[in-house]
Amino acid sequence: MAASFGNTAHARAHLPRFPSAASSAFEILRADSDPERLGGSTLPAGGGALGAVRRCLQFHVPPSLCLEMSSNLSYYALRMAHLSARIFGEVARPTDASSMKVVKLLSEQPYAKRKEVYGWYPPHNTYHNLMTKLRYYGLYRDEHEDFKDEMKRLKKLRGKGRPVKGEGKRALKKK
Repeated sequence: MAASFGNTAHARAHLPRFPSAASSAFEILRADSDPERLGGSTLPAGGGALGAVRRCLQFHVPPSLCLEMSSNLSYYALRMAHLSARIFGEVARPTDASSMKVVKLLSEQPYAKRKEVYGWYPPHNTYHNLMTKLRYYGLYRDEHEDFKDEMKRLKKLRGKGRPVKGEGKRALKKK
């Protein structure tokens, strides 16, 4: 169900991303191809249907709104605006507000690729490597690692460590 843009205030409600274009979109589309009236337009003055499409593109008016507002566009201008919208990832057809929410949701960056999501936890691997080096140089004391080293040393003193190669159970059976 396409929204009708007969009401100016209603049409402006559908333009959250284009605040400057929303205020003057209707004036631009109704304007002649006179550069002074357009505020010094740098696009070639086309006038007529194609000029209206160019003015829409210049002031970043979404093609769906542009097509709804200007009813005197030729079939060629409609097709070119539709193709332009498809190429540049804009909404190509007139859409209602609930569909625009979906378009906005899908045009945003994926949740997992946002910096605040993947950068939430500190770089533990880097910190661990730095602390290990500092401990090796004697500049940092990690009591838990000291305890583990002491347990390994005591285990080896009791003879519970790994046997030397060639002195395991299988090697002792053959002798």
